[in-house]
Amino acid sequence: MLRERNQKGSLQIRSHGKRKMWAWLYRENGSRKYVTLAPVHKMSKAQAEKKRDELLAEIQARQKQGPDPEITFGQFLDGVALPFYRSKWKSSTASTTEHRMKHHFAEFRKMQLNAPTLKTLQAFLGRKAEKLSRSSVSHLRWDLRAIYKLAVAEGYAQRDPSVSLYIPKEAKTEPTRAMTAEEVEPYIGALNRRECVIASLAIFAGMRPGEILGLQRQHVAEDGTWVIVSQRLYRGDIDSPKTDSSRRTVAIPPRTAALLKEWMTLVKEEADAWVFESENPKKPVWRDNVWYRHMKPRLEPLGLGWANFQALRRTHASLGHKAGIDPKVSADQRGHGIGVALDVYTKAALATRAEAARQLEESILAA
Repeated sequence: MLRERNQKGSLQIRSHGKRKMWAWLYRENGSRKYVTLAPVHKMSKAQAEKKRDELLAEIQARQKQGPDPEITFGQFLDGVALPFYRSKWKSSTASTTEHRMKHHFAEFRKMQLNAPTLKTLQAFLGRKAEKLSRSSVSHLRWDLRAIYKLAVAEGYAQRDPSVSLYIPKEAKTEPTRAMTAEEVEPYIGALNRRECVIASLAIFAGMRPGEILGLQRQHVAEDGTWVIVSQRLYRGDIDSPKTDSSRRTVAIPPRTAALLKEWMTLVKEEADAWVFESENPKKPVWRDNVWYRHMKPRLEPLGLGWANFQALRRTHASLGHKAGIDPKVSADQRGHGIGVALDVYTKAALATRAEAARQLEESILAA
C-alpha cells in the first residue's frame, strides 16, 4: 500500500545526463518507487503535478481492488513472477530458469501461494538434495527466495516462508576436474584442424565455447593475436556476452594465434562471416555438434572424453595458476571476477597440493 503519510510522494527535478527531468518519488508496499515524467522544458510544474495525480489515482485504484488472496502458486508464477523477471533476464537465463522453475515446482502449482510453510519448502529442498547436485539445489533455493520476495512486495503474500531456507547437507557437490599439463598436448593432437583451433582458444586464451563460436571475421585481428568478444552463441541464437566483464578483448598467445591466422585463410572474406561456420550457409556451428560429433569420439580412446568445454575453462585457470600468472590478469582474460577464478575454476593438481603439504610440514617440524 502507499504510505498514509505524504501519500503524494515527492515531485522533483532530477538530472538525467545533461537533461532536466520531472521525477516522482514515492513508496509502495515498503519499497521506494521512481517514475520519470517528462523533460522540464516540455512540461510545466502544474502539468507534472497533474500527471503525478493521474498515476497516483491509478495506483490507488489498483490497491483498492487488491491482489487475489486465493491465487495459486502456478498462477502467480505464470502471471506475475515470470513476466516480471523476464524483463531483466538475458534470453539464456530466461530459458534455463523458466524451465527449472516450471519443472521442479510442479508439485506446488495447484496450492495457494500462501499455503507452503518454511517446513514444507525445506522438505522439498531435502527431497531434491537426494537426486540433484548441490549447485542445482542452490538454484532452486534462490528461485523460491525470488518468487516469495516478489509476492510480499506486490502484496500477494504477508509473509515470506523462504527467508530461512538452507541448502541441505545431503546435497552432493559434484567433483570437477581439470587437465594436467601432460594431458593438454595429446588432447589437442587428437583433434581435427577446426576443433584444434577451438580447443586452443579455450585452453590457452580462456574463452567460453559460446564466445568462440560467436566470432566473426570482424572480431579477429589480422595476425590472430587478439579477438574481440562482443557477442556469444547460445543454443543457436546470438546473444550479448554473459556478463558486462565478459565483453572484452582477449589476448591470443603466439602458437594459438598462428593456428587461428592459418584457419582464417579458409574463412569467407565478408566482415560478418562466421569464423566457425556450420554446414548450413551463414550459420555458426553449434557447441553440442562440435563436442559430441567431432571432439568427444576422438578423445575417448585417450581417456580424455570427460574433458568438455567446462573442463577446458578450468584447465586454463588451473594451469595458469600453477604457472604463476597473476590471478587478476587470468580472470580478466576469461571475463569474470577474481573470486570466481579462484573459487570455481582453479583446481590445484594433487601433486601440487602434496608438495605444498610437504613444504608446510617440513617448515614446522624439525628434521
